[in-house]
Amino acid sequence: MVLKHTKNRCITRQKLVSCVLSFFLIASPLAFFPSCASTQVEEAPQLGVPEDFTKRELSNGIPVVFKQNRGSKIVVCKVVFEGGTSAIDANLGGIEKLSLDLMLRGSEKYPYSKIQQVEYENSVYLSDTSGKEFSTLGFMCIQRDMSLALDMLSECIVNPSLSEGDFKQKMAEISSSIANRKADPSGALGLAISKAVFNNHPYGTTATVTEESYKNINLPLVHGIHQSLVNALRMKIVVVGNFSFDLIESFTASLEEKFGSISKKAYSAPKIPKISINGSNVFVGNEQAGNTGYIAGLFEYPRRDSEECIPLAIAAMYIDDLFFSQVREKAGATYSINIGALGGQELLGVIEVFKATEKKQLKQLIFNAISSFDEATIEKKLNQYKNRYISSIFSSSQTAGGVASSIIASMEYFNSETAYLKRPDLVEAVTSAQVIAAFKKYIEPVVKENAIKWVVVDGEENLGEYDF
Repeated sequence: MVLKHTKNRCITRQKLVSCVLSFFLIASPLAFFPSCASTQVEEAPQLGVPEDFTKRELSNGIPVVFKQNRGSKIVVCKVVFEGGTSAIDANLGGIEKLSLDLMLRGSEKYPYSKIQQVEYENSVYLSDTSGKEFSTLGFMCIQRDMSLALDMLSECIVNPSLSEGDFKQKMAEISSSIANRKADPSGALGLAISKAVFNNHPYGTTATVTEESYKNINLPLVHGIHQSLVNALRMKIVVVGNFSFDLIESFTASLEEKFGSISKKAYSAPKIPKISINGSNVFVGNEQAGNTGYIAGLFEYPRRDSEECIPLAIAAMYIDDLFFSQVREKAGATYSINIGALGGQELLGVIEVFKATEKKQLKQLIFNAISSFDEATIEKKLNQYKNRYISSIFSSSQTAGGVASSIIASMEYFNSETAYLKRPDLVEAVTSAQVIAAFKKYIEPVVKENAIKWVVVDGEENLGEYDF
């Protein structure tokens, strides 16, 4: 029964998260919180050991990290660009992701048709991401095609076409998606959060092009973003695969050939201040919402590298269970309700409600569930929540791509490629007293002090019914 409930929670919340993710990192304790850790303990051999890592450096200073993934025939290579959307003016929101997408449209040596042919015939996959503090371009392939995949990726990074035709086509696609996202209540919620919470904050620059930024973006600016990204001071490379020493040396030589001549340019990482929650609640009318609410309650949260992060994650797992049993199942007030966090290094807590049908009593139902937090239950179920947490860590490292993502997050947020290896021991070291203290500091004030800001999207005629 528990497994069934857990599965249902994951399925229902994916519909909300998939839309809002284009603006923020929003995730449940199982998806987000494993990256929260700072206390130094011994490594967890099951995830790997420091000896699995080999570090190299290109002649221009670009660091390269190889991670041994024994028994795998798959290679994942990610080029990481520091800065992310936080390094870009909010008036140009989405331009970084647009630039990365256009870079993967090919070069003179590898036009897009050739890239598509290689991807189809060789099962080589190119991909890009744009995040708050860093972005990536990379490939996944079978090991025998490493050289071909690297050649293709490097051309896209160093010599992309960035043609007028590709730009116009992409902007036309974006124009349609903007209209769809604005009309969709989940997309409208993401937009509302961006404007209400991250205004005048570096995180206010969205990963996707918005209605406001669309008119400010042009091809010369895209070329400028490309030039700013291709900077040895902003780049790192992570490679995951089953490598011999000779293969590491030969692939490093290939990386030197492709990227070693990239110059160092002036670059200063953006300063990210703490996210503050100010102002009144926000209510947005949306025709497609009909008679259901799409809601985010935002509250104070510690930094990702805080020692409070894992204990708070465990407290949130318990709250998540209370929400499910009391607000969703017993009261039938909403299709889905979860608690998690959003942001990058700096974070905000979020209570996310998907398709709420109860309006007048919803806030009280949520507050009642939080108030039912029982210290004795935490004492009793602590190991259960730890096991769930640790299981999520191993689940995220089942693939080469998952391992690469863990390494990149470790490097960017904890300044160590091996930081993620310590997570299971960090979880095991948490005490019930720490969990209770984290709850009282960050979640309990939501009820006792109303320390939360609500962003509500619903049919215009329904907005006045909420008691927020």
